[in-house]
Amino acid sequence: CIAIGLSGGFMEPLESTSIHLIQRAVLRLLRLFPAGAVSPRDVAEFNDQQHTDMLQIRDFLILHYKATNRRDSAFWRQCAAMPIPASLEQKIELFRETGRVFRKNEELFAENSWVQVMLGQGIVPRSYHPIATKLRDDELARLLGGLRDGTNATVAGLPEHADYVARYCGAAPARPSTVVA
Repeated sequence: CIAIGLSGGFMEPLESTSIHLIQRAVLRLLRLFPAGAVSPRDVAEFNDQQHTDMLQIRDFLILHYKATNRRDSAFWRQCAAMPIPASLEQKIELFRETGRVFRKNEELFAENSWVQVMLGQGIVPRSYHPIATKLRDDELARLLGGLRDGTNATVAGLPEHADYVARYCGAAPARPSTVVA
């Protein structure tokens, strides 16, 4: 018996992680049980990988609730006071101390996702990445200038918000009524 989808676990009311877990489980089934034969070791490996996925997603979701500065209701105050898993505490402290985040194995959320949530929630590194000291000022200016220029070029090619909404989000023109008398 294999539990996939909501029968395997529930993480959050948003469907993105549930859909991801279903897709990963199906691919995992195909990889671990290609001939349909099931060995106890394959079952244990499947369960271990599914469990690891759930724990990694759990940590990312908890970060959003724990690190928020909201205190306007009992719910948010409880979130701020709740204990967090050691794995998440380690990730937060590493980022706070060094500005670094590491992605484990095939973790769903990339380093930049973790960094954006932590920075957005006010978790700021005490120091910068040591590699920054390896760049000369002119190299850093050139690198950042290239990023700025690339971003500006991309933005210049995008439509204005109102134009985009009118083109892609507007209602279809009304069709004439075809009422037969």
